[in-house]
Amino acid sequence: MKRITLALILTALYFVSYGQDHKWAFGFYGDVQLEAPAYSGSFGVQAKYDFANRHALQAQVHGRSGLVMLGADYLFSFLDKTKSNFNVFVGAGLGEEFYTDSDEIFLNDQPATIKVRDNVFVGNGQVGLSYYFPAVGLSLYSGYKAKFSFEDESFEPNYLMLGVRYHLW
Repeated sequence: MKRITLALILTALYFVSYGQDHKWAFGFYGDVQLEAPAYSGSFGVQAKYDFANRHALQAQVHGRSGLVMLGADYLFSFLDKTKSNFNVFVGAGLGEEFYTDSDEIFLNDQPATIKVRDNVFVGNGQVGLSYYFPAVGLSLYSGYKAKFSFEDESFEPNYLMLGVRYHLW
């Protein structure tokens, strides 16, 4: 019985101490536009795949009332994740934003509401910090994101990213 217990403890220690070797992570994502008067935020889910020690791909779906965003990013981490739980990363990505908005117009002096639908193709750049907690397999991160809209060639440099990921396998 002691050998079985020892084997289970050593196996658990192996998986906890090499927790950042997990290539897949899933979690919750949010970004908040800092210059919006209401600090408009959108929240959703995210998946990340580490295909090398310092390189990763992530995809997210997030939104709020009248807005849904889909995106994918490439991330580069400056520090070796097998040696440090703290990391600094930069990234670049592409996304599509789907808007639904209501506009009020007047027809024959009567107010009428029409739905306006639009989608915008965006590129983004980001820089951030992350910390991995190996005992629970979670990483927390925060960062700064800037977006560029290809349709109207506008630049919005004021987004705060927040997230938590659970590292699975």
